[in-house]
Amino acid sequence: MQRLLFILFIASLMACESNSNAPLDQVSASFQQKRHDTSLDQTIQPLLNQYFAVMGNLGEQDTANLQLHGSILIQQSDSLTKQQLSTDTITQRNALQGLMNIQFEMEAILLESTVGERIIGAQMLSLHWIEFLAAIGYQKQTIYIFSDSDGNQWMGLNKQSLNPYQHNDPSKYNANQVLQELK
Repeated sequence: MQRLLFILFIASLMACESNSNAPLDQVSASFQQKRHDTSLDQTIQPLLNQYFAVMGNLGEQDTANLQLHGSILIQQSDSLTKQQLSTDTITQRNALQGLMNIQFEMEAILLESTVGERIIGAQMLSLHWIEFLAAIGYQKQTIYIFSDSDGNQWMGLNKQSLNPYQHNDPSKYNANQVLQELK
């Protein structure tokens, strides 16, 4: 019996491996349009604005603004997790999970001591935001998704953006995806 369980375990591990040929710059989240809730979009808008403020202050040597906007983002997301955000239970669950991921990632970023460590955390924060917005079917405004040659992703409100992870890179990046079009 143990041999059978071992063989099943190995087979399940091998089944989990994937050799996807999808480009690295594509987001794997799918946009859940049927989960859209206009009031939820409005509720999370101040939190989304804080994300953009955090990303704008990411590489600054003076971390006071990063600490300020990061702390506000943490407080707002914590406050939102205690509210009824949607009457749809799946949307509510997706929203709560996304908000907790965002809150915990921002807390980790603020605990980091070097700019490099903060940038790695901000990359994860951006991925959590993309997953969160896709899971709740966010539609209040068009969200553009960008990727650089290293596979780092971030969001923006315009079709072109500077790379928030490389402040000494003056080139403008064109969006390679739109959140609301993720399939």
